Amino acid sequence: MKRLLTVEIPEKRIFGLDLLRFIAIITVLISHSILLLPTNLKFLELFSTDGVLIFFVLSGFLIGRILIRDFNYGISLHKMLYFWKRRWFRTLPAYFFTICFIIILSLLLKVKLNRIEIIKSLFFVQNISFAPSSFFPESWSLAIEEWFYLLLPILLFVFYKIFRFSVKKNIIISALIVLIISLAIRIVIFNSTEIGSIVDWDNNFRKPIITRLDSILLGVIGAWFYIYKNDLLRAYKTHCFICGFIIFAANKLYLDYILEQFGFYYSVIYFTAMPFSILLMLPAAYYLKEAKGLFSDIISFVSLISYSLYLLNFTIIIILILNPLHLALIIKFLLFWILTPLLSVLMYKYIEQPFIQLRNKMVKVKES
Repeated sequence: MKRLLTVEIPEKRIFGLDLLRFIAIITVLISHSILLLPTNLKFLELFSTDGVLIFFVLSGFLIGRILIRDFNYGISLHKMLYFWKRRWFRTLPAYFFTICFIIILSLLLKVKLNRIEIIKSLFFVQNISFAPSSFFPESWSLAIEEWFYLLLPILLFVFYKIFRFSVKKNIIISALIVLIISLAIRIVIFNSTEIGSIVDWDNNFRKPIITRLDSILLGVIGAWFYIYKNDLLRAYKTHCFICGFIIFAANKLYLDYILEQFGFYYSVIYFTAMPFSILLMLPAAYYLKEAKGLFSDIISFVSLISYSLYLLNFTIIIILILNPLHLALIIKFLLFWILTPLLSVLMYKYIEQPFIQLRNKMVKVKES
């Protein structure tokens, strides 16, 4: 049994980025697990935050570094296809496995499924401009990331072919364009849509693809500074962290205690301000001195299986496994924290890892 659940942690990992993934996924798990708590314990919501924001900025940072490296000496269709193949070998197998898992469990439990929503989820179009899907609803954030992976290389390619911009200039121009467009779209939606509840806000602003691409682009800007202004990044990482933390804390305080609900700031500015605060804190995390021992191992382990944790924790664990059980809520809450890491380790080891290894072999063959 121990061997079945054993996961080998790769040696070359950046502790600070692992720590960010750890914080991101733990906050996601906390926010979902709170749904299983009795009403008198719901005050724990005060200690939760939006971990998806961290994932977005971190994804932009990591992908931005890859794009700058791969496209540094020109952009071609061949390079774009190579980039997409590497990305999709990493994300799609576990995602499609999760969809199959949801369908099988739903059939066994006689849960009615919407075929249209399933098809939309297969092609990541479930939340292009609105996000009401009841099938695998947490996949909204992955859909945003997948469209980002698809669209940014195309945008860089177009500017490269038309204006012959270097990747250094190309990244900044593309980022600014996406930031402006995303902001403009949120303003248009705010002025044309009546938002009366948190569900309306979620479906119209927080979860649609067209309103959130700028969150990931801010991470790409971080990658640009890492590649081209590294000395500046190192010199001011502490100052940036302090500013980022103040912005993050002020936003959370404002939204939780002061906010006029669903106003302009919460619907439009928030989705730029909060990722920007994460971006400012990222350099300090990246250059964080690696911890040793059990603490470091736990951080790296959770980071390693974070994608599986994200895919499994809500629809499969909470909705399809725990909700049908006639147990006390606190028991379901405890079971959530047992089953989620257990199933996630299995999915990482037997679904994610084999495809990662296959992808890496393909890369070695190509480079040899």
